[in-house]
Amino acid sequence: MDKKNRILAILYRLLTGEHISQKDLVSEYGVEERSIRRDIAVLRQFLSENRERVGDLELLRKNEVYYLNHTDLLSPDELLFVIKILIGSRVMDKTKLQKLLEKLMRGYGCQDRGFFTNLFKDDMKLYPSAGDSGSADLFERVWKLEGMIRRGNVIRISYERLDNELVDRELYPVTVVFSEYYFYLLACRADKDDMLVIYYRLDRIKSMKELDQKAYFGTNGRYDLSDAKRYSQNMFMGKRISIRFVYTGPSIEAILDKFPTAKIVRRDEEEAELTAVVEYSRGTIMELLSQGSWIRVLKPDNVVEDIQNELRIMKSYYM
Repeated sequence: MDKKNRILAILYRLLTGEHISQKDLVSEYGVEERSIRRDIAVLRQFLSENRERVGDLELLRKNEVYYLNHTDLLSPDELLFVIKILIGSRVMDKTKLQKLLEKLMRGYGCQDRGFFTNLFKDDMKLYPSAGDSGSADLFERVWKLEGMIRRGNVIRISYERLDNELVDRELYPVTVVFSEYYFYLLACRADKDDMLVIYYRLDRIKSMKELDQKAYFGTNGRYDLSDAKRYSQNMFMGKRISIRFVYTGPSIEAILDKFPTAKIVRRDEEEAELTAVVEYSRGTIMELLSQGSWIRVLKPDNVVEDIQNELRIMKSYYM
């Protein structure tokens, strides 16, 4: 390898976060130490003379090892954080997730690659994908939808409902969110005046087309509507109401996570009383009952009655 290509190869390795010893460079490229020292000097001069392009990037040396000081690459704790979130989300099938993790590893900025490679291989052995939520074009679909949203145009989709019926909808797209193992498009129907935010699972959208027509969001505005996720549970839609309940479990933080709008109105050593604004639906009942006897709903009466009816049906299954 000639000098020019050798310098470029060293620079590329440093930019991808590799820490390289002078001894290894001498051995790998079959040159003398003074040649490597000259290469390093060329790289340092380039970085110094191109501050407007490279910023504060510096080529440093510690214990005979060369490395760049930039912070654009993931640190070990950041990479571990991202890997755990991706594996826990279950949004992709195993093959796609593995490829994504391999890409992250190629842009990783420390010397512990072996540790992380073995770590995510072990985790992937137990990885249970959530089905086909990671369809072949999921990445592209999220990207395209975000572009349509930014352009503010109406979109037309063909959507497979839970009963497997295909329906066509013209929508005002609001935002794309991820929740409970799936990506959702939040949108308002263009043929309705109520501006109700509806949730469409991306893997159930069979086709979509951007129309040459601007989306109209009335006085609320798209960004106000995108806040709807805070009020819904498990992506079920409903009328927005206030509920009041008592929690006696060990972790009030878990309830605040489940109900982002919840506020504590009273608390003592035995229990906490909370209020929360929700889009009341079956998803709300599912979330409340998931806490078992730790939650007791106080108001409104229709929610109490709905939970009582649900418990009667559940009880009948075990009599």
